[in-house]
Parts: sequence; structure tokens; C-alpha cells
Amino acid sequence: MLEEEGVVLAIDGDIAEVMTRKKSACGSCAAKGGCGTSLVESLFPSRTRSFRARNEARAKKGDQVVIGLDEAALQTASLLIYLVPLLGLIGGAIVASWLGSAPDDGQAELFSVVGGIGGFFLSLAAIRRYSDRLSKKQVFQARVLRVLSPPGLVTPFTDMKGTAKE
Repeated sequence: MLEEEGVVLAIDGDIAEVMTRKKSACGSCAAKGGCGTSLVESLFPSRTRSFRARNEARAKKGDQVVIGLDEAALQTASLLIYLVPLLGLIGGAIVASWLGSAPDDGQAELFSVVGGIGGFFLSLAAIRRYSDRLSKKQVFQARVLRVLSPPGLVTPFTDMKGTAKE
């Protein structure tokens, strides 16, 4: 289970909107002082993100919580998003090249390029349709796992003056 801390912004039935702060892996790396990635990361301020998560822990607005997502679901979604368009691109190029390859025509490359682009966009459309069905399954939804503090005791993402940071 992948976990992230956040603050509940709103409750809508059994769904909580949780704000998390985007973190960089550079913070825990020993080589961050001499790394180009760390330098680029320091130029951009940390941002917050908002997620909708099933409120299994019965958190309330203002609670500091831990949200989680199943690792297997994340791996499946990653394969779907990265591998399927690549296969669509390659498959479309191969099929179009095969269909458009007349002897001494010289147009096979053009058919291959157009077929690859077509296969790529068809695979994106298929992913869009399939992901809508996957998003309704509970295993692919983030969940509020536990409440870390009651509301009012922790003010998330504030500076020393007590004003909220955006």
C-alpha cells in the first residue's frame, strides 16, 4: 500500500477531498547537493494536490489523514498508460506498412507513419474507455486509511506567522 499524508478539505458523503503536498525524492537522497535534478527541483516551489478518496476512516473536515493506494492497482494503471499506447504505435505502423506495401511503390514509409499515429490515437481512445470502467472499481480508488490528528490541533502547511501557504 502506497501511503501519503494530507489534510481533509471537504466531505461529500463517503468521499473525502484530501490535499497533499507534492514531495520530491531529492529530500532523502545523499547526493542531492551535487545533483542537477536537485538544483532544478529547488527552482520550483512545492505544490499541493487534491485527491478524492473513499473516507473509510470517517475523517472530518480539517483532519490530518493518511491516504493509501494499492500498489498492484498502480502498477496495472501504469502498464495501461505506458505500454498500451506504445503497442498501438508499433502495431499500427506494422499493419499499415504491410497493407500499403506495393512492389516498388516507395510509399511504405508514409503508410507506416500514418498507421503508427492512427494506432497510437486508437489506443488512447481505448484506454480512456477502459479507464472509466476501472476507476469505478474500489481497488483503483484511493482510501483514507487513518486519521492522524483531530481537527484544530494541527494547522497544515502554515508558516510561522500562522498564515496558510498555497
